[in-house]
Amino acid sequence: MGATQLSADVIPGINSKGGGMLLPEGKTKMFYKYINFDRNSMFNGSSKVPNREQLDATANINLLMLAYGVSSNFNIGLVVPHKSIEATAKLGMNDVAIDNSGIGDILIMGRYKLTDLKKDGYQTALKFGVKLPTGSTNDGFKKAPPFARNVNTPLPTQMGTGAAEYKLGIGVSKLFENARLDANAMFTYRPLAEHDYDFGNEFAYDIGYMHALGEKFNVGVEYNGKYNSKTDMGDDANPMLRQRLPFKAFSGTVGYLTPQVQFLPFGKPKVHLEIGMAFLLHKNVKEYQPLEKKRFIVRFGYLF
Repeated sequence: MGATQLSADVIPGINSKGGGMLLPEGKTKMFYKYINFDRNSMFNGSSKVPNREQLDATANINLLMLAYGVSSNFNIGLVVPHKSIEATAKLGMNDVAIDNSGIGDILIMGRYKLTDLKKDGYQTALKFGVKLPTGSTNDGFKKAPPFARNVNTPLPTQMGTGAAEYKLGIGVSKLFENARLDANAMFTYRPLAEHDYDFGNEFAYDIGYMHALGEKFNVGVEYNGKYNSKTDMGDDANPMLRQRLPFKAFSGTVGYLTPQVQFLPFGKPKVHLEIGMAFLLHKNVKEYQPLEKKRFIVRFGYLF
C-alpha cells in the first residue's frame, strides 16, 4: 500500500509501498490495482528446466486499497484482494485442472512516522500489520488426478491460507526537485496454515526511482525482490501429491525489474493512473517450481 504527500507531484512507484511517506491527517486515498501473470515455465535453483507436467497457469489479481491519515504521524490502511487462478497440467495420462476465484486474505496495515522529511531531509516510517484468514481454504481441483480424488489436497492456489500472518517492516523516502527515491523492507511471519500447508516466511524488499517528465507524466523503474524460506509440509495430508504436482508455494530468492509510467491528468497526485511491466531479473528457487517471467500491472489512485 502506497502513501504520498500533497506537496509531492512525483508519486511512489507502482510496487513501492510508499517508502516512508504518509498521508496528511484527515486525508483518505483509494487505490485499485490489477496484476496479471502467466506461469508456464519451471525452475530449479537458478536454472530453467523442462516443464515436464506441461503446466500452464494464469492469475488475475484485483486489489482494492484504502489508506487514511489518522494523524500527521500515523496512517492506517486496508487491502482487499480478489483472485482468479486457472491452471492445467498433465500427469502421465491424466489431465489436471484448477479454476479458483474469490476474495483472498484481507490485510490491515499501520505506519508510524519515525523521521520527518522537512526536519531531516528524508522520511522513514515503521510499518506493521496482520493478514486475516478471510480467504477460502477449500479450493481444490476442477479436474483432479485419480490419486487426489476424495483426498485433502491443499494447494498454494487456494484463495486463503486459513491462518493469520504478521508483518513488520520499514520504509524510507527522499524527495528531489523533480524526482523521488523510495525503499522498503518487510518481514512476514506465516504460521502453518489450514491443512498444515506451509507457505514459508518471507522477507521482501524494493527500491524505486521516479522522475517527472513534465506536469502530467512521470517515468521510473523499481527493483522488487523477495526471499521465502523453504516450505515445510510437516504432516501434510497427502505428501505424494506434493511430490508429483507442479503446484507449490514459492520458496527461494527472486527479483524483478519494473519500468513504469505514471499519468497525472490534472498535474497533481489527486488522480493518477500507472502502468508497469515487471521482468524476471534473477532467481534461485529451493525446489522444482513455477515462476512467472513477467507481470503486467495497472494502478489507479484517487485522493479524497
